[in-house]
Amino acid sequence: MNYIAIIEGQQVPIPEETASNDEKIRLAISTYFPEYANAEITRTTTGDTTEIRLVKRAGTKGNCITELKLAPEQINPAFELAWKLKLLEIKNQLPLELLISIQAEIIHTIKVGESWEIYTEKVFKSLK
Repeated sequence: MNYIAIIEGQQVPIPEETASNDEKIRLAISTYFPEYANAEITRTTTGDTTEIRLVKRAGTKGNCITELKLAPEQINPAFELAWKLKLLEIKNQLPLELLISIQAEIIHTIKVGESWEIYTEKVFKSLK
């Protein structure tokens, strides 16, 4: 049996093990088309080919807006630390010993800042 996913007019062949489960299809397709993560799926079989049509569903825009409204007003911790370090540098109070002593904090803050950036980009795409 051949399995063809139809997405925005494009025909994409998919393997049988993926085609057998709607969640597997959504996961596989949303890797390349994130807006299809909640797609409605319909199947039509003609001969030895099953066409699997994916149609976008309304997203969770309302939830993103609600999340944004409820989110506390904060400055990204990476910016806060960068400003703090820059101020110390301007005052000539940033010796190497201090940087070494707060290295773990710097690494942690960078990771937190990057996660904020990823989340912000996700929300931005969702709002689009």
